[in-house]
Amino acid sequence: MRRHQILGLGLATVLTMAVVGLPLRAADEPVDYDALNRIKTQGLVATNSQVMEVSSWLTDVHGPRLTGSPGIQKAGEWAVAKMKEWGLENVALEPWPADPNNNNNGFPRGWTNDKFYLAAVAPQAFPIPGTPSAWTPGTNGLVNGEVLMVTETTAEELKTKYAGGRLKGKWVITSPAPDVQAYWTPPATRHTDESLNLLERPRYAELGATPPGGAGARGAAPGRQGGPAAGGGRGAAGGATPFNRNEFFRSEGVLGVFSTAPRGHGVYTIGGGSRTADPATLLTTITIPAEHYGRIARMIAKNIAVTLEADVKNTYHPNPAMFNVVGEIRGTDKADEIVMLGAHFDSWHASTGATDNAAGSAAMMEAMRILKQSGVRLRRTVRIGLWNGEEQGLIGSRLYVNQHFGTAGGGRGRAGGGGAAPAPTILPAHAKFSGYFNIDNGTGAIRGVYMQGNQAMAPIFRAWMEPFRNIGMTHVTINNTGGTDHGSFDAVGLPGFQFIQDTVEYNSMTHHTNLDSYERLQPEDMRRNATIAAAFAYLTANREELLPRKPATAAPGGGRGGSN
Repeated sequence: MRRHQILGLGLATVLTMAVVGLPLRAADEPVDYDALNRIKTQGLVATNSQVMEVSSWLTDVHGPRLTGSPGIQKAGEWAVAKMKEWGLENVALEPWPADPNNNNNGFPRGWTNDKFYLAAVAPQAFPIPGTPSAWTPGTNGLVNGEVLMVTETTAEELKTKYAGGRLKGKWVITSPAPDVQAYWTPPATRHTDESLNLLERPRYAELGATPPGGAGARGAAPGRQGGPAAGGGRGAAGGATPFNRNEFFRSEGVLGVFSTAPRGHGVYTIGGGSRTADPATLLTTITIPAEHYGRIARMIAKNIAVTLEADVKNTYHPNPAMFNVVGEIRGTDKADEIVMLGAHFDSWHASTGATDNAAGSAAMMEAMRILKQSGVRLRRTVRIGLWNGEEQGLIGSRLYVNQHFGTAGGGRGRAGGGGAAPAPTILPAHAKFSGYFNIDNGTGAIRGVYMQGNQAMAPIFRAWMEPFRNIGMTHVTINNTGGTDHGSFDAVGLPGFQFIQDTVEYNSMTHHTNLDSYERLQPEDMRRNATIAAAFAYLTANREELLPRKPATAAPGGGRGGSN
């Protein structure tokens, strides 16, 4: 994560003096320790907690949960039944609002991979694991062909060398074997006091010095290699339609293309193709581990013919039901005011979507169960939102916020770029909203909170964290962290927050990869996260005033970027 210095010297000195002393507490911020102990008893005691059982249902039974797939529909139905069993109210699969463009909000079709078989048959036989890209077609039965390496990228180069049937019935890879580094540093890490202190008190950027943590953002992981881009590259010029290399391959009769990830160790990252394109215009695309990709590429480089066979069945599901999962515990004297917990419910499909993001969804479901089972009194209504379509751009949470609270205005969603930008819209419920808390950084234990530029939250969060200091929740940071669903709330001026979490293996091993399974979850961390989320919802719900909102000139902070 990039960290930015955001305070003037004088103010920074004052705040630093405050944070290095005893925990700063708001004078009027009462904390009911008896109620928190009831919450802790439900959440932290392993024999009471249900967070890992919920996680198993969302992964082992109902994973993966690709947006628009039958899998996420079944997972949503299970979550609704479970929260009703716990006694929550108004539990439902809440449909996304109607799409004025009649495109099902960007999901004219869902997709599933129903069968995958891939193996080398010559010069010797060996199995090849892999995963097809979402929304790409299958092979229409068992197919067999030689693998060619095609490194050309422009239309002229490709047509000159390969047009006229020379690629028909072939598989394609588009780059040599990637270099794979050893794990020189442990793939699993936790925050140290030093790293947390840097989040809370960023160092000044000295002229000519490398920023703390280096130039890159935290969590940058090796991307895919060897897969042909859908368009762009050297063949595109000055506003012209980019050359689509995949379309050329398809038109020439290529069986499919392979990509990989240079991280190796059997780990690869998966993504999706076009959700809106006619499947008849798309090409089978498959991601495989670097070790298998490299073996094939090195044999081809030795002029040894490599033949593969595959049987991949992918199914399209027209106009799938699009929804968010919602439910609530009604408040008492302030029931018309809302506190929300949330996480994204969808996942990618190379594994069962455990750390991204059954971890967050299960923790927030468990937080709601804890609040209900513990019997603590809630003045405000506490609502859960499990969001669909996060991986495609925070779609579910953005649509929910726009429908219930208002829109940010500006250029979001404008077509064609012409005309005036739409004005913001503020709905009545906007004024009744207190705060939203999100979990979407894997299984790692919560260590603090990103304030999202809202400095007024510092003394409040410090008071609320004090009961959890003994389990490692100690720090707040003015920084923003982007790329996940709290941003949909923040975008319309509502208090929306993401927790600081230990990385564990999230960026190195599990984020969008084929290893993102139940085994990567840390049970103790999951119990702590659910308990802290429940406590923060309780404290927000019972506070006399709504949470403060940051001014339009809020201090900036660093951003993570990317979607989760």
